[in-house]
Amino acid sequence: MAEQSPDMLEPTDEAVVEASELPREITEYEKKLRREVARYREQARIAVGERESACAAAIRDRDQTVATARADADGRVMHAELRTHAIRSGIVDLDGLRLADTAGLSLNEAGEVQGVEAVITALRQQKPYLFAVDRGGVAAGTTAQLQRPPSPAQPSILDARSLSRDAWQAERDRLLSAPR
Repeated sequence: MAEQSPDMLEPTDEAVVEASELPREITEYEKKLRREVARYREQARIAVGERESACAAAIRDRDQTVATARADADGRVMHAELRTHAIRSGIVDLDGLRLADTAGLSLNEAGEVQGVEAVITALRQQKPYLFAVDRGGVAAGTTAQLQRPPSPAQPSILDARSLSRDAWQAERDRLLSAPR
């Protein structure tokens, strides 16, 4: 086998530069490929834009859903706290809370409801018939009694064997004559 010169195997850098600098006419095939590449780039740009707009819409929807859920949960917490304070204040019927102006209620950073006392006080002043009159001996808003009821009398156990005959007959007559 004949040895080839290294110049024949690889073009030199100078030859490549000289060939690239030569003006040549673009073929129809190259034009077709360039149009196809431009079309693919446009399709990719459109797909990226659609994806970004879909992601932005999904993020907006998620944020809106989270905000709605948070507002609903906050409303439930405030209503539960209002109910608790109303019961402690002695409200007769919890349906009366619908008449309360709850615009002053808010949650602080710790999640505690603020303004409940003011709402209950205003409701008590505007509509006193919604609240029970304080009675001594009974805690307001509960069924608990402050005083203990008297304990029932302990039943006495009579042993008929230890009674005398007269005592036994008297007890028997008392039990038999008792109305049923």
